[in-house]
Amino acid sequence: MSELENFLYGPDNAYLIECIEIKHSLWPKPLRYVTNVSEGVTVIQDSQPTFYEYAVLKIDRGSVSDDLDQKLAITVGDLGKVIPGLVDQIIEQVSLERPQVTYRAYSSIDLTNPILQIDHLEVTSQNNDYQGTTFEAEAEQLNEVGTGLLFTKENFPTLVGFY
Repeated sequence: MSELENFLYGPDNAYLIECIEIKHSLWPKPLRYVTNVSEGVTVIQDSQPTFYEYAVLKIDRGSVSDDLDQKLAITVGDLGKVIPGLVDQIIEQVSLERPQVTYRAYSSIDLTNPILQIDHLEVTSQNNDYQGTTFEAEAEQLNEVGTGLLFTKENFPTLVGFY
């Protein structure tokens, strides 16, 4: 039985623990937040115990699917104190590297294997106000450049068999 099936159909009462990790090479340490465990939680990550501190979070996974177009909208209720200063470090260093986001969801019964993990997301937009920081993280956009050529049978006669 997979971790997800065990969570859904297991005999014990389990609940979902959602964690996010935000990191950048210029930051002294990654930000690790959990949304629904008020005392924080320690999970096993890369064979090491890793602590996620509690934060007021809103995580919108939208229509996350198994394709490469994954996107998260995350609001961190840090009252505008933590994340804006870290973003200022990136701006001051004129770094083109974007912060990386990893989303992990664990079952409360098994904190060693995430049920769902979405990683290699980049922060693409970010807004601050007095309540917190809202940002979007999505998979890196690849192959955005097109040739402008239309695939028609006039332009590519060998495609006739596919019409």
